[in-house]
Amino acid sequence: MFSLPKLPTQLPKFGILSDDAKLSFRTSPKGVRRLAEEKNIPLTDDDYWSQYVTLFDTGGETFTLISPGDIYRAAVQCPENVATLLRFLVGKLTILLGDHTFPSPPPSITSTLNPFNSLPINITGATERNTTKEALNCIRVLSRVLPVIFGLDNAEWEQEVMWKREAVVATQVATTGIYGGGTQAAEEAAQFVIDDEDDDDAETPILQQNASQPATNPPPERPKLQPSRAERLINNTIDLLFCAGFTLPSQTQVDHHKVQYVIWEKGVGSSYTPSSTSREQSYINSNRAEVLRLLLILFSKQIYLQPSSIVHIPTLYTQYFVQRVPRKLILTTLCSLVNIVVNSAPASNSQNSSLGAGIAEVGKGISKSLNQLPYSQVWKGDDSRAILASLAAQVLVVALDYQSGTARDVQPVSNPDDVILSPGREETQPSTTTAHAISVQMSHSESRTESGPGISSPRTNHFRYFVSRIHRPADLGYLLDGIVGILAEELGQMSSIIGIGLGALQGVGVTGPPRSANNLAQEMAMLLWKLLEINRKFSAYVVGGDRAVDVMACILCLSLELKDKPKSHGICISLSYMMQSLSAEAGFGSQLPSVPIRISLPSKWNTIGTAADFFISSIYAILSPSPSNSGSPQASSPSSYPALIISIANCAPYLKNLSVTSSNKLVQLMTTFADPRILLADEGNPRLVYFMLDAFNSILFHHPSENPHFLYSLLRSHAIFQDLAIFTLARGLRDIKQREEETRSSEHGPNPQAKQSTRNSDASPEAPHEEKARLLAAEGRVSPPLVDRQSIARELESSSPLANTLLNQSIESIRIASPPPTGSSNWSEQRQFASSSGDHGQALSEKARGKLRERDDSLDMSDPALRAAAVAVGKNGFIPTQEWVSSWQRGLPIDPILLAISELLPKVQQIQSSMNRPASSPAVLDFLRVVDLKRVLPQPPPIQPRPFLWTESSLVWITSLIWGDIYVKGMSPLAIWNGTNVRLFYVKQAQPAQRQITEAVSNVMGGILGRGDGSRPRA
Repeated sequence: MFSLPKLPTQLPKFGILSDDAKLSFRTSPKGVRRLAEEKNIPLTDDDYWSQYVTLFDTGGETFTLISPGDIYRAAVQCPENVATLLRFLVGKLTILLGDHTFPSPPPSITSTLNPFNSLPINITGATERNTTKEALNCIRVLSRVLPVIFGLDNAEWEQEVMWKREAVVATQVATTGIYGGGTQAAEEAAQFVIDDEDDDDAETPILQQNASQPATNPPPERPKLQPSRAERLINNTIDLLFCAGFTLPSQTQVDHHKVQYVIWEKGVGSSYTPSSTSREQSYINSNRAEVLRLLLILFSKQIYLQPSSIVHIPTLYTQYFVQRVPRKLILTTLCSLVNIVVNSAPASNSQNSSLGAGIAEVGKGISKSLNQLPYSQVWKGDDSRAILASLAAQVLVVALDYQSGTARDVQPVSNPDDVILSPGREETQPSTTTAHAISVQMSHSESRTESGPGISSPRTNHFRYFVSRIHRPADLGYLLDGIVGILAEELGQMSSIIGIGLGALQGVGVTGPPRSANNLAQEMAMLLWKLLEINRKFSAYVVGGDRAVDVMACILCLSLELKDKPKSHGICISLSYMMQSLSAEAGFGSQLPSVPIRISLPSKWNTIGTAADFFISSIYAILSPSPSNSGSPQASSPSSYPALIISIANCAPYLKNLSVTSSNKLVQLMTTFADPRILLADEGNPRLVYFMLDAFNSILFHHPSENPHFLYSLLRSHAIFQDLAIFTLARGLRDIKQREEETRSSEHGPNPQAKQSTRNSDASPEAPHEEKARLLAAEGRVSPPLVDRQSIARELESSSPLANTLLNQSIESIRIASPPPTGSSNWSEQRQFASSSGDHGQALSEKARGKLRERDDSLDMSDPALRAAAVAVGKNGFIPTQEWVSSWQRGLPIDPILLAISELLPKVQQIQSSMNRPASSPAVLDFLRVVDLKRVLPQPPPIQPRPFLWTESSLVWITSLIWGDIYVKGMSPLAIWNGTNVRLFYVKQAQPAQRQITEAVSNVMGGILGRGDGSRPRA
């Protein structure tokens, strides 16, 4: 136990807990108001400026007492005062880093429990200086001021204040440093001075001239420039991340050098974690989070640029960090951030731990809801480690995503020898500086052309470059296991019983189900995508091992959890693109039939069968609608459809032993996308049909006998493909009209006259099934349907929820990020499968040629009703025409499917007619298991997967998605960017839910006291 000290004889005049001083700072003319009311406050007014670094105790107080409006008014009315404030704060940080009293010792348990620990004087009356508090307040005030400055329309003023370089004063060389916070020796000052690029070249001739003869007129010496204020701020921020006693354990300090570039935790680049007590580690994690938040705010300059200019106009703060900071520091920072994030993975993903975490989060949620004070010290009750991991992940993802200006990845060349990094090759291996030296091994022997459309280099983005060079299997496994573990934990939290049953708590202020303490789902998904994109060794490690199906399961389950949330449609689209990239990797598809999923999946998404069955069933569930609170079905964003369908097409050549359910869902997707109501609604929708047909062809070409259930489902739905082969605009419009009349008649009851008029209207033009029978009869055979029209109608009706949802939505124009590659997969060349000889010179037989489709485009579209129907069926102003239909219908790769149907359908019908109906299915499946289509189908085309390709528009989109999530998470508890002029994306302010707790309590008390609704006053 501890003993309370005696009270001082005289307490401060502003109150026992200094609340008076804080409140007066908000309202007093000598407080924050002075910034906008008094011109040219001198920097020497230490009494005023020192308030900003000594008054606040928490970040919440800083953001409450200084509002964005205060800074904005000051920047408009007295911009010189804001510039002085920035000059004071940056200079104060530099001085503190060189101060031997910084950092102050962490608070002890006694001082924490002391109710007078917030007094500005100690108990004896002597003033106490807390340098750690001053540094933290500098960081907090900068975090409040900089977002407002970034949002101003006065870019010249910001450039003048933050990026102007001033001449070096002679006394500053020995006292001011950049890295090391002023603790470096004076002889290292040369690396702190930014000279012109041609200084070295200018000095060499002079030295040679002095060696031969004395110079008569030496040129005047150029003044040396010190780093700009923004550069010093970034450098100080990096030093603060590695300051012993502040963000590192105190024992890491060597002599008087407190800045030590030591990796924070074991993992990539380090084999051990500097030891510290749990209390000291919590204190260190809290300080690290404050500094990382400031670094993230410096990077947030991107959100104040227009989307059209974000790729071309560099963000100077981020660009300086990823290009100008020494690579040794970048490596230390990179490894520290990666290890902090990956080490957040749980040791096990058991259901008990998820349940316990869920219960703990419920308590947190109720506690927060019952304390609705603005900007209260929320994080004091939160896990400092979780906040640190979230901020570290955000900084890491932003740095890896940055590709503006000169930081854009370089384009690959045909000859890898042409990209030898010269003359900057001397720093490709990281140097060692401490006993905890960075040991990241970089592989320079791999071909640079494997990195896809762009390659990271030391001259573009140090973060991306060093991530691309990680190649040790231990490091790759460490990254993969940690990311998959965190995603699995997030999925367990989302689908836990506690999370599902929290809807009742929304009435008492709990705005949603509790999330895990880390809440790193989106950051981990983005980090995984960046690793797969940047590091080819990591991608090969994932696909070459047995964890690719686990990654696939995490991606799809996360999409399933988020697909019904409109706010999460952006992350769902990114997950679909990630799935497309993963499915295009060589070796991924071959794991689906054979490698089991090892992670624990939520029971509601788990399926019986192989990983391939889970893959198809999950994509079908993502595209299918889910019942909403309003009762109407809703589906995920249509922008994710092409990428998911392409993923199926990429894996189709390797699919084997598909179950009945998976086979039916594949055909069901085809049936939905081939619906004329969807096919004619948008210009990009036929591409969905194209990719589904391409996937079916791949199964028929490579593993038909190993997928008997798929063949059987294909034959049962043969009418869909045969109708698609002779599809025209007029037939599609008539089909839509007929279905609409049938829907209206079913809603209003049976109407014989309506049915008779429908039959009469169809008597004149030839119906699609009649034309199909006529074409087949012209070939010399009659094709009775495998299943009668009623069963086909029931099957089409079963697909109506997905089809109707797609129709009810305003399907946006779908732009395939990766267009079909040239070759046999191209739309216009797909028909060559059945008309040209194969690679081995095996031409189609005359019998096979006779089975190919015949097209007749000579249909009359002069009917005004048909023209009006074409206008009505299109979405977003699109009007389908027969020329448009012919352009894509002729390129559909449907001929191999028609050949397989014409070959197998009569034989299956013969088997069914020769035995009883219940016993026919096993016999048909036995027949399909031994079928051989090589002699019927043309030569298989080469397997050409379609990966996701990055473009400028996709780079802008992913950047806006990343920053949008960071912006939303920054709203709690500090609302960092709220009220600023964000331009990268549109911010829609939601109306806060008020009086939820009050009304709930009133209802309860009213019931206890027996009062009715009428006696209770209305709000």
